[in-house]
Amino acid sequence: MSIVTIATPFNIDLELNIAHFGKRFLAWLIDTAIQFFYYIAYNFVVEDHLPDSSDFRTLMAILFVLLPVMLYHFLMEIFFSGQSIGKKIVGIRVVNFTGNEASISQYLIRLLFRSFGVIPLVVFFLFQIMGGDAGSQSMLIGLVFLIFLAMIGMFLFYILSKYGQRLGDRLANTLVIENKAKADIHKTIYLDITEEGYVVRYPEVMRLTDRDINGIRNLLDVQRITADSELYASRISARIEEVLQIQNTSDPYDFLAQLLRDYNYLTSK
Repeated sequence: MSIVTIATPFNIDLELNIAHFGKRFLAWLIDTAIQFFYYIAYNFVVEDHLPDSSDFRTLMAILFVLLPVMLYHFLMEIFFSGQSIGKKIVGIRVVNFTGNEASISQYLIRLLFRSFGVIPLVVFFLFQIMGGDAGSQSMLIGLVFLIFLAMIGMFLFYILSKYGQRLGDRLANTLVIENKAKADIHKTIYLDITEEGYVVRYPEVMRLTDRDINGIRNLLDVQRITADSELYASRISARIEEVLQIQNTSDPYDFLAQLLRDYNYLTSK
């Protein structure tokens, strides 16, 4: 399994495990099955009850089948922190090269170059939408052939990539990594501190920038999925103590979580 080393805001090099092809392919199969069953459900629930007008049926198919299929991965990864349903099930996710959540523009670039996963489905749906028109189907057959050649080229690009990146990942500067964290760190970061009489233990945390806090979040997230998690947590805690000139006597995990809680409380006042 490939490994990429990321330099964090606290000068600690952390390792990310790159998702191997088997998991990525399984995630794709799951997502494809979901999209296919969505199409079947559309046929039973909507298509069979539409007026006979072919133009209207085509418009409905484009709006409620073609667009959702094309935008599925893009929207899922935006709203679920780099994961589609398939990625969530197999335990992988998309991140940028700093280990942070990718930006909307990066997800969009990945979408534009997602020929392996989306275009075959789009062609299949176009076959269904355009029906039995011989000329249209001949054109689509030619398009399928060109897409097949493009897919071979992109697959070769993927297997030759140092970090298992397809073309979309390379252009977007993103990675697909193993994600075995036991908890969603976002729930800790964005925790709403409502308890009365909450006492801030580390007011020095406000000397950190938003980038630093985001780094702590991702450090905590990353170290949970590495074999040497205890060692990483200790090194991170020691570095933060040095930067903030504070002393921690608790468990490193608790220390990082407390910093995030204090930051949330102080920034919400």
